[in-house]
Formats: sequence, structure tokens, C-alpha cells
Amino acid sequence: MGLQSLEICDFRNIRHASLTFSPGLNLIRGENAAGKTSLLEAIYYLGRVRSFRTPHVNQPIRDGQAAFRLVGRLLREDSHQIPIGIERQNTGLQVHLDGCVVRRLSDLAGSFPVQVLSGDTPTILSGGPRYRRQALDWALFHVEHAYREVWQRYVRVLRQRNAALRAQRPANQITVWDTELLDAAGQIHQYREMYFEALSTHLHAEVRRLLPFETIQLNYQPGWPAGTTMAERIAMALEKDRALGSTQYGPHRADFKLLVDGRPLQSHCSRGQQKAAVVGFMLAQVRYQQARGAPMGAFLLDDLGSELDARHQSRVLESLRQLDLQVFVSAIDTGPVDLTFWSSVKRFHVEHGEIKEVV
Repeated sequence: MGLQSLEICDFRNIRHASLTFSPGLNLIRGENAAGKTSLLEAIYYLGRVRSFRTPHVNQPIRDGQAAFRLVGRLLREDSHQIPIGIERQNTGLQVHLDGCVVRRLSDLAGSFPVQVLSGDTPTILSGGPRYRRQALDWALFHVEHAYREVWQRYVRVLRQRNAALRAQRPANQITVWDTELLDAAGQIHQYREMYFEALSTHLHAEVRRLLPFETIQLNYQPGWPAGTTMAERIAMALEKDRALGSTQYGPHRADFKLLVDGRPLQSHCSRGQQKAAVVGFMLAQVRYQQARGAPMGAFLLDDLGSELDARHQSRVLESLRQLDLQVFVSAIDTGPVDLTFWSSVKRFHVEHGEIKEVV
């Protein structure tokens, strides 16, 4: 699944643009604040129906305008075209997919999977446990069809238990939720363990390609201390849960870390190596999705030259090429980076919100 074309109206500093893209590499060049990141943000919005730059839903609307509109055309592997349209007004959101109104955003899952690495986004290193859980769940939603349902069931029961805790209900009215909570938690934990075990192989391969002299490990923390079970922990923590008004242990508290020689990657590697490792992790996720036959979308990399020297830029682009998916890369200047190994490349120049294809 790739993005064949996109029409943008009143998004950030882009008044209007009508673009067609390469199924391979799309290189977006321009000075700082020209609108390169805004173009990537618009593409991301088609896949996630949210911004990677701000939680404020109306902020991307161009100054002085009442709404922005994005109209894209997705191209499936069987060459079937799927139109998708999003309009965000100050008063609400409208989404259409393949001619139908989308009532629930969860119905868009898998339509156009998109990943982004940008200086405006948190990463698995800088984003904190909540961000890492979101990254993990997003990946599992696309490769395990049953995962979304069991996760939604867990969240629903967790809310019920937390409501009982906040209301200071008797213990038996709190623990009545524990059986279903533990059942859903056990399934989530199993899915996540299987995912990390499979992902590790792809991660090692990608990181070796980008950082040939480094080895990396994934450390998964399920949401309760090692050597115990969640059942034991929530039983022991009942009074603490009542005092705090929330359940302290479970998959909603899970986390994972990237380690080099047993130490956090941040303390072991330079900023350039850290960025390369994050790219490697994201590429490993794509590799795993491909291995599972999950629908593919696009990979967005903002500001290629930031913290990556020419050698690492070339390695990142070569790894992206080998994935055989649609790639959007922004840069002030690509310098000496060789793009001849890409079979399909389109170049765009952005200046003051005006986007032009460079022929």
C-alpha cells in the first residue's frame, strides 16, 4: 500500500499543493521552516489521523483559515486505487475512505501504515515508557489481528477496576474484576513476548548494517517485577491501589529498553549512533511486518542530515531501499549521498510552503 497522490489545502504553511509520488524514494529538499516537515506531517495524518508534531488537533490549520483538507489516493499491490479524504475544522473532523464515511478511527487501521522519525517526535529513547508502549501496540495491531480486541478488553476491565478503586469500594467489589483482567493481561504479555523474540533477529541485522561494530539487546519489562506474577503483585498491592486510585501493575505499565553491552544505549553511543539505532529499530519493525504479510505503507524520515554524517546517511538510505517500501526523506542538502541505487526517485523542492517537483 503506497501513497500515489496527495492534494493539500490550508495545512500549516501550505496553501495548496497537488503532488504525485514515487513508489520508491521521494526526496524533499528546502531550507529550514520552508515546509518540508509540514509535507511529511500531512502524509502522516493520512495514516494516523493525527499529527506527530502537536497534540492540539486544530494547530495544523493554516493561519486565518477555518479548516484544512487532505485528499490522497492509495495504491494497493493489486493496483486498486483507494481514495482517502480528511477535513479538520475547528468544530470537528470528517474522514472518508474509499467513498465511505469513517465513523470510528479504528476502522482505518491497516489502510495506510506509516512510521515517522523526526526531530519533532519522541522516539523509543526519548519518549518515555508511554511512548514505547504506544509504539509496541501500534506494531502489534498490524501483525496480530486478535491483539486489538484483547487490548481493548483489557483497557475496558482496567477502567472498571480503577473506577472501583477511586470510589473506595469494598475489596470484593474491586477484586471481582481481577479474573478477567488477568486473563487479558496474560494474552497481551504472551503476544508481546513473542513479538520481541521475533523482532530481535531483525533488530540485530538492521543495527549491524547501520552500526557494524555494535551489538544491541532488547530488554522487555512486562509491567510487574521479574520473578513474580501479575496475579501476585495486584493481590499484594490492593491497599496501595486503593490509596492511589489506580492499578499499579499490568501491561499498561510495561516498558522496554535498548541496551548495548548491558548498558542503556543513550549512555553508550553518540547522538548520531543513537539516531541510527532508532532507525534500525523502526526498520526491524517493518521487516517483521513484511515477514508476517502485514500491509505496508510509508516510512517518513525528517531531516536526514541531522546527527548523521554522509556515511551513516548512505547506510540508512540503503537499508530503506532494501525494504522495498515507499520512503519520504526530507533534507536541507543531500550533499554527496549516492541515490543511483534507487530504481525510482522523485525530487521535490519546498520554499515558503510552495512545493514543486524537480524534474
